Amino acid sequence: MNWYSLIKFYTILPLCLVIPCSEGANILAFLPSSSPSHLVSQMAVVKEMAQRNHNVTVVSVLPLKSEWLHPSITYIKLDRGHFDMYLAMKAITNFNLARIWDLMQFYEDTTLSLADCLEDPQMLELRNNSGNNFDLILYGYIFGDFFFGLGEHFDCPVALLWSNVPLGYVMRLIGNPYEISYSIVSMLNLATHPTGFRFRLNNVLTLGVDFVTTAVREYMERSIYEKHFPSDRYASYEKAKERVTMVLFSHHFSEKPVRPLVPGLIEIGGIHLNEEPKPLPKDIEDFVTSAKHGVIFFSLGTNVKTTHLQPQTLEKIYNVLSKLPQKVLWKCDDESKVPGNSSNILFRKWMPQADILGHPNVKLFFGHGGKGGITEAKFYGVPMVGLPIFGDQPMNMEEVVQKAYGLSLNHDRTLSEELILNAVKEVLENNTYTNNVKKFSNLYRDRPLKIKDNAVYWLEYLIRYKGAPHLQSPLKTMSFVEANNLDVFACLFVGLYLVFQIMKFSAKLVFRLVCGTSRQKTKKD
Repeated sequence: MNWYSLIKFYTILPLCLVIPCSEGANILAFLPSSSPSHLVSQMAVVKEMAQRNHNVTVVSVLPLKSEWLHPSITYIKLDRGHFDMYLAMKAITNFNLARIWDLMQFYEDTTLSLADCLEDPQMLELRNNSGNNFDLILYGYIFGDFFFGLGEHFDCPVALLWSNVPLGYVMRLIGNPYEISYSIVSMLNLATHPTGFRFRLNNVLTLGVDFVTTAVREYMERSIYEKHFPSDRYASYEKAKERVTMVLFSHHFSEKPVRPLVPGLIEIGGIHLNEEPKPLPKDIEDFVTSAKHGVIFFSLGTNVKTTHLQPQTLEKIYNVLSKLPQKVLWKCDDESKVPGNSSNILFRKWMPQADILGHPNVKLFFGHGGKGGITEAKFYGVPMVGLPIFGDQPMNMEEVVQKAYGLSLNHDRTLSEELILNAVKEVLENNTYTNNVKKFSNLYRDRPLKIKDNAVYWLEYLIRYKGAPHLQSPLKTMSFVEANNLDVFACLFVGLYLVFQIMKFSAKLVFRLVCGTSRQKTKKD
């Protein structure tokens, strides 16, 4: 061994000694959402942890795609706990106070459906098996705070996987300040421009509605928790919620609105995407590469079904797209029930959406404005035409229009072939939309760490430090009164009132003394 090799060896050896070895942890990924789009980002986190030599047990009400499977993943499919995502999204679309009863009904139905997961035989087997030990629970959060009892049962920290911007009930769990004057805090007040008096007024009102509905929901959830996690064996419902030590959410500050984040809130927007898209299936690849004028990709996602659309909507879209020089990839519910048979359109029940949008020959994405689809289009720099149906889709498309990444169409009876054609041609022919979204793509990808590496680092950080209590915000355990200093303001108000009364009394006393002296002097004179 020469001197150079010796120096290199003794330089590297100390580094090897101080870097901790990463041992595989046992992780429970509980993903009870009935929305396939939620699973996309959640399973991206799960699979990455499996690829880093961690053993992950996935519990879901939905089947897993083959691409999500890994030798380190054990999959448990629940037969109970499924609920209708369309009804869930419909309850919060165009909400007003007159529909508060519908919202309450939605929370009740969703809570009871989620609670069924705890009665599923597979879940009971998982809990009752004394050999099951977990170092961390990944919970694909969608209400159901009684599930935090699983953290008590297995005595481990809980990290939430959240598929949107952090809203009020998420921020309460992690102890993040609301900042209601400029931050979105409720699904009932989604806006791309959180400014102005109207936004702040709506924010206060909807936050009040959230507090009321949350109180009712928590009344139900507390009773469910106490049924499955009785007080003689487990900590209280309130204490179980403190098991939440981190939230990984699908957003990035470049998308706005910018807000203060406690250390336990980790941005993982775009985690399911690859810098370089995967090769397409051969039939789709041949179709795309042969398109001289480029390709339009049309998809309404997984939650929007044909039955949710206005009559003739798909026929109108087909009539427009079938006459364009571009080729069209069309994701449909049923390949045997398509609106036509044009030579420039390829219908498929399933398509690798992200990889298609990453292909350089794709010139336009025509979608429904779902969070996942818009994130993918922005990530790969593809302009959009949107047809939002429900939920957060109108807000998502409002942002697309405001930032000139594309155009949005109203899903109502006024939708015509002429409007569809004008929108599609405008986005295809006006380079402004393409240039704007490509500029954003560069901004969105420019991060100090790769998205997956960032997520894995923080989850392993939780495992290493047993929930990392030093990261936790004091707001987690403070009451509403304490967090908003209402008791301090009340004390100050009482103090000022007492000072005012003392000053008032003193002024009256001085006035009487002065007036009394003056009267006595007048009488003597």
